[in-house]
Amino acid sequence: YGTFATGGCDGYVNVWDGNNKKRLYQYPKYPSSVAALSFSRDGRLLAVASSYTFEEGEKPHEPDAIFVRSVNEVEVKPKPKVLPNPTT
Repeated sequence: YGTFATGGCDGYVNVWDGNNKKRLYQYPKYPSSVAALSFSRDGRLLAVASSYTFEEGEKPHEPDAIFVRSVNEVEVKPKPKVLPNPTT
């Protein structure tokens, strides 16, 4: 669909429609920073690595974990662009 996902130290993964510059979906927060993520070749799965990245220095944190989730088409398919009705 031409969409992509980002993740960061806030623990959230967002899916974006790059053509329309819009966020399509935000997954629930992961236990710690999103260190890496990747879609499977067929786009049906999303692997998310959650790992404290020491952005706040040394402190107690959740253990590193890898989550694999099924991707629903609604989460990654761009919404049709709505064009304004022309006045006649």
